[in-house]
Amino acid sequence: MWRMYILLTPIIFLIALFMYHYLKRMCITFGISTEKIKTKIVLYALSICFGASCYSIKSLGIPIVLYFFIFALLFMLINFLLKLFFKKRFLDGFKIWKKAYGSGIFPILLTVIVLVIGYINMHNIVCTGYTIYTDKSIRGSGYKVALLADVHYGVSLDDNALIELCDDLSKQNTDMVILCGDIVDDSTTKEQMIFAFEAFGKIKSNYGVFYVYGNHDRPHSLMRGEFSESELINAIQSNNIKILKDEIYNINDDFTIIGRNDNGFSKEASRASIKQLTEKVDTDNFILTLDHKPCEYVENAEAGTDLLLSGHTHGGQLWPVNIIDDIFKINDANYGLTKIGTMQALVTSGVAGWNYPIKTSAPAEYVIINIQKR
Repeated sequence: MWRMYILLTPIIFLIALFMYHYLKRMCITFGISTEKIKTKIVLYALSICFGASCYSIKSLGIPIVLYFFIFALLFMLINFLLKLFFKKRFLDGFKIWKKAYGSGIFPILLTVIVLVIGYINMHNIVCTGYTIYTDKSIRGSGYKVALLADVHYGVSLDDNALIELCDDLSKQNTDMVILCGDIVDDSTTKEQMIFAFEAFGKIKSNYGVFYVYGNHDRPHSLMRGEFSESELINAIQSNNIKILKDEIYNINDDFTIIGRNDNGFSKEASRASIKQLTEKVDTDNFILTLDHKPCEYVENAEAGTDLLLSGHTHGGQLWPVNIIDDIFKINDANYGLTKIGTMQALVTSGVAGWNYPIKTSAPAEYVIINIQKR
């Protein structure tokens, strides 16, 4: 942990230094003397607090600093371009722009607006629908699947919101409900964990509720939780939710669910390969594979998976993390539907997100998938 603080310190210093000069420019624009000792103390204190808010990745200061810097740098770029292209006219004119730029108000205002929109978005869960067509010989009525992931219970949902979500899912008249990992969180209390799985266990569906682990579900993932893995398993199974940990579940004689053990943050995590799992099933069946993290797309396609369902990414949660994910291929996909050969892969942005009650890059959603014979 101390190594992380050592690495962060120069970054925090640069953030604080930037903020100091930003606030100093604001003071000059509004005619406040920056030479007074009291003013300097206030500027130093505000700048240090602003930088120090980023020392913890779980701090709400992270999204605040992120969006403030994006907008502040954007306005700096615009100001630079105006100086570059208008030169003499800029020296004598652009008085309104100079006042607006010097005041520093607009980056702060835009940051507040984005965070408010992100908060509203996180707390407004929508239903996203997809129709998947297959050449496999499934029953004529097809299958209707509900997909939920990344609830991170306790971050944004309270008890009433969770009950309302489960009631909405019961009204969907689905064949099965998929809980695709990170249903609870490192900071979820034991009471919250028990309540969450009691609620999910009551969702009405024809074949039941299925669950695969996410990297935050088990309390030994990153931070120490308030409940043991055995208590988690008991809460899940006592509510008739089926845990699939490198396990196979057949429905009728035409549909197979494969639940993968989550590989967490390490590719060396112990789990069976998808090829080892599909070798045990009838490949004439429609094969639905569940894997919390969207990975191994090529391996899944080659092994015969027809539809791969994942979560984990939160759709980036905070823009522009989703763009960074897409550019550097941190995951095989960040959000939405992807086709690899005959396989289709779907990543949901999740019901909530990790730690911050803010979502600016994708909707807070649950997904309804209709699987139909072509």
